[in-house]
Amino acid sequence: MTVWQRRARLFVGVSAIAFAIFVAFQFKHRDAPAAGSVPSVKTDPGVVVATTGGRLEHFELSHQNADVRYKKMDTYADGSSKMYGVTITSEEKDGSGTFTAIAKEALVSKDQSTVDLTGDVRLTSSSIAARTEHATYTKGDNTIRSPGPTELSEGKTSATGIGMTFDREHDVLTILNQAVVHMVDGAITAEVTCGTATFNRAQHMRIFEKGVRMQRSGQLLEADTVVATLTPDDARIDSVDLRENAKITSPTAAVGALQLLTGRNITLKYSASGESIEHAVIDQDALIQLAGERGKAGRQISSRLLDIMLAPDSTPTLLAARENVLLTLPAETDAPERTIRATTLDAKGEPGRGLSRAQFAGGVQYRENGFGTTPGRAVNAATMDVGLKPGLSAIEDARFARAVRFESGKLGAQAAAIRYDIDNGTLELSGSEPGTPSPHIVNERITIDAQKLDVTLDGPKVKATTNVKSILQPAKKGQKSGDGSDVKVPSMLKQDEPVNVLGNTLEYDGTKSLAVYTGDARLFQGETSIKADAITIDDKKGDLSAAGNVTSTTLLKDKEKPQERIRSVASAKDMKYEDAQRRLTYTGSAHLSNRDGDMQAAKIELYLKPSGDELDRAEAYDELTLKEQNRKTTGQRMTYTADNETYVITGVPVTIVDECGRETIGKTLTFLKATDAIIVDGNQQIRTQTKNGGKCG
Repeated sequence: MTVWQRRARLFVGVSAIAFAIFVAFQFKHRDAPAAGSVPSVKTDPGVVVATTGGRLEHFELSHQNADVRYKKMDTYADGSSKMYGVTITSEEKDGSGTFTAIAKEALVSKDQSTVDLTGDVRLTSSSIAARTEHATYTKGDNTIRSPGPTELSEGKTSATGIGMTFDREHDVLTILNQAVVHMVDGAITAEVTCGTATFNRAQHMRIFEKGVRMQRSGQLLEADTVVATLTPDDARIDSVDLRENAKITSPTAAVGALQLLTGRNITLKYSASGESIEHAVIDQDALIQLAGERGKAGRQISSRLLDIMLAPDSTPTLLAARENVLLTLPAETDAPERTIRATTLDAKGEPGRGLSRAQFAGGVQYRENGFGTTPGRAVNAATMDVGLKPGLSAIEDARFARAVRFESGKLGAQAAAIRYDIDNGTLELSGSEPGTPSPHIVNERITIDAQKLDVTLDGPKVKATTNVKSILQPAKKGQKSGDGSDVKVPSMLKQDEPVNVLGNTLEYDGTKSLAVYTGDARLFQGETSIKADAITIDDKKGDLSAAGNVTSTTLLKDKEKPQERIRSVASAKDMKYEDAQRRLTYTGSAHLSNRDGDMQAAKIELYLKPSGDELDRAEAYDELTLKEQNRKTTGQRMTYTADNETYVITGVPVTIVDECGRETIGKTLTFLKATDAIIVDGNQQIRTQTKNGGKCG
């Protein structure tokens, strides 16, 4: 051993100086310098030992042995060392391969706790490579740090950024700032920009933080933090967590496919190929938007939580939403905006078509904005079952259940169940429940209850079946019928009181202001009533008619005592009131009776005065029989004038039979009630004994 070698070993032993090694390799043993190495000429006054062309073996790199090669090494009096042209190689912690560090210079601290690498620093392991200009290894935490621009590659992934840390103990590499990552994910390429990018290789995770933007498969993923979990072989992304201010956009999404996802946090599960999202969970302020047709806004569903299954074409096949659910179908040129609010939503669909059926539950609120001349519409219910057109483009039909309340302008409806056909503007009301024993509909003109109601909202038009009960409200001043004309209540009825009408069925046409009741139809207003097989009320003309087995009770003002009413009961095959003529006609075995007498004929007409509650005159036709004042008169034609209480009866012949059985025959009979005078064919006969209750002689 040369004198120089002995002095060098003595100096190292006394000073406890370890030659500097990348990543704090600590000497366990130093071999003699390689053959042919010679001491270098000292160029720095602080250098106490200079070595050229050396190799150090079996050095401790944290918990691993390392091999160090260098072209030159200077050792300083303070115990630090600098190597030039250094290459360091060690085994990976898990034995999967080797780790290599190459640099132009390596400076080892005097206590061997840190190593600074400078100049074209290259770090390579079995699966990752990094390049930077300056790096520092700290033995205490087995970590490499670089403050400047860094290039990184891992398999098919490459990245750049400013600053880097590599925790070799946990196999975690982090780009600290301005990270740009290019990932080849199976057949998909992903581009990521963010503040910080972390490669946790041991856990097969990639963590991106601070303003993350990831372009992948035509989608832009954004969040404060994105955690991508790879498959065990690191070949592709298996799932992605977007945390805080999460957002996914698909600008080129097909109709009905995923266009936008937003929420506080989003968790994505990718398909086996990695090309598409197959499952998404959005937590807090969740929103999904499905693409509309070209040029049309997308459809949105929002809630606190969304759980979505997607087909390969990104159309939802299953969707569950919880808490504060809101579905929004935006306004279009031919349709108003529609919204549905509820506590929960469960929907299903199929690939290519998207969601086709949806069930809403818990405080359901359906709202439809006014559109053109159509008023807004609103429905409240416990549940709602919706049929959806392809791509969630529109609602085909909606079925509401339990405590259903529907409103459209001045029309309201209630039922245990309502089916709403939105395109056709129709309702089907059915069912019974506590508080709503039967379906119910009301507008400013009519209220209807029945076991089943079918409603066309334009009009409206109503078909009611089974146990129909309705109330016609008094007409308000200026109230219009369906065609814009004034509403007219038949003047034979009181104008300021409602009218009750019952039947087995009802067809009400608001456009014509026409109501037709059939099957044991009955009308009531105070003591006025009509019963028939069918009753028709025309609010446009103010007409009223009854058909089949008609029985009516009417009240007319008493001429002698105006404060009193004369009650008349009539029956016939048919009855008709025409408001224009104020004519009430009974046809088919007509029979009318009141306190003044009893009359039968094939047809009886009653003409009312303009007030509608006072008789002007009466006409009877064919097969006439009149009974009054204990007399019976038969003929073919009768006219009664109320003002002068005069009857004129004609026939071939006219026959009068008095209480004593005396018979008078003629062609024309005129009876003056006030004087009890009878004129037969121009010959007057006074029957005072009859009027005064005289006896037959």
